[in-house]
Amino acid sequence: MHKRASQRLSSDIVSAARVIAHRMSGGQTAAASLSPSVRDLVYRGSRAWGLAQVRAARLAAKNPPDGELLALLAIAWAAMDQELRPVHVVVDESVAATKKLFAGRRGAKPAEKIAGFVNAMLRKTLADPIAATEDHRQPMARFNAPAWWIDRVTQDYGQQAPAVLDALAARAPLTLRLCDAVMSMKDYLANLSEHGIRGYPVGPRAVVIDPPLPVERIPGFLQGLVSVQDSAAQHVVEIFRDLGLRLGRRPVILDACAAPGGKAFAMIQSTDCEVWAIDVSAARLNRLQRDLPRVGQHALGRVEMCVLDVLDEAAWQDSGLPAAFDAIVLDAPCTASGITRRQPEIAWRRQPSDLFDVVDIQRKMLDILWRRLAPGGELLFVTCSVFAQEGEAQQQAFLERTPNARLLSSPGRLLPVSGITGGCDQDGFFYARFGKIEHANHGAGAGALDTGPGHRGGCR
Repeated sequence: MHKRASQRLSSDIVSAARVIAHRMSGGQTAAASLSPSVRDLVYRGSRAWGLAQVRAARLAAKNPPDGELLALLAIAWAAMDQELRPVHVVVDESVAATKKLFAGRRGAKPAEKIAGFVNAMLRKTLADPIAATEDHRQPMARFNAPAWWIDRVTQDYGQQAPAVLDALAARAPLTLRLCDAVMSMKDYLANLSEHGIRGYPVGPRAVVIDPPLPVERIPGFLQGLVSVQDSAAQHVVEIFRDLGLRLGRRPVILDACAAPGGKAFAMIQSTDCEVWAIDVSAARLNRLQRDLPRVGQHALGRVEMCVLDVLDEAAWQDSGLPAAFDAIVLDAPCTASGITRRQPEIAWRRQPSDLFDVVDIQRKMLDILWRRLAPGGELLFVTCSVFAQEGEAQQQAFLERTPNARLLSSPGRLLPVSGITGGCDQDGFFYARFGKIEHANHGAGAGALDTGPGHRGGCR
């Protein structure tokens, strides 16, 4: 039995190393397609990618490994640090995995020689625990991010930067949103307890499941009573909950870049509204379509879907969409720098130029969508980013060039926080809510009536 378990570990290491290397080079691999054990190793190794680069540069300065070999070492070092198995087992199975991974490859060094290199790297680490500890203190290893990324966060947050970076490098929990407006937090937590599951409230309708479970085993998930959604992303519920009361009728809302549907579902489950969910990706909208029967069981409003590129102005004319909307949600394309605790590879796949590219796309989308907003309507701009250029700077630039916009209250800057037992756990997000002045001579955006909050490290 022990031998079979070890063989499974080495095979899982091989699979996980391939996935990590593929993702770090820009590829996509659906987590659902991986076995739980491989998925766990992928996450551990991805979170140790910075450590692997620091340590490999120290131990193999003349010829540091890359690609699948570096991914395998990242997995091994993470497993050793976290005591996933006894150290000697991790070393032996990592060496065995190396032989499997590189066996019979043309143009590569013999698998036995590469396995010897891995064995030496791991044993050197064990032989010098002081140096190994010092590796963890290097910024690239501690924050699991490249130098330019760390510098950008430091530039934006100053003395707060280490706390922000530490939170982004922490492991994110499984967070749910209570979908049924009638069900109370107290009742759902009691339901979890009856099933032997620990739940922690981290927001008005946000619950963390610890340890995480497959969603089909979570009470109420299949019945649409709960959905997976980070607490920071749930604020759209609060913002538009009373929109219908303010209008005196069912509001018509556009959810731009809607897939996979979390915000659209949150809106129709919290208020009677008509949501038009659009996205450039038909495949991603199909995912929304597949999940609609589950969440629709507790919907107060309804959702329509349309494949459309927000930036393609000609496509709007024949889209069949309403001419104007009472509210628009733009969950804009961004660097996703606020969710690296969920997807550690993001920091390593981005380049500094990517930031400038997405900022430009966001600007264009804001301007196009503003023309689709009815006078007196509201546009909610959202990014899951901690970079100020995708948040505060984008907000200010929009106000300066849009005379008929005023800034309304919103959650503003939400900093990442990891602390489920303290009642607050969230990714890094930014919200800006703009009201469209009905007549241009009512004022300019720069004279906004409500500037909203500044940086927020806690939950609302």
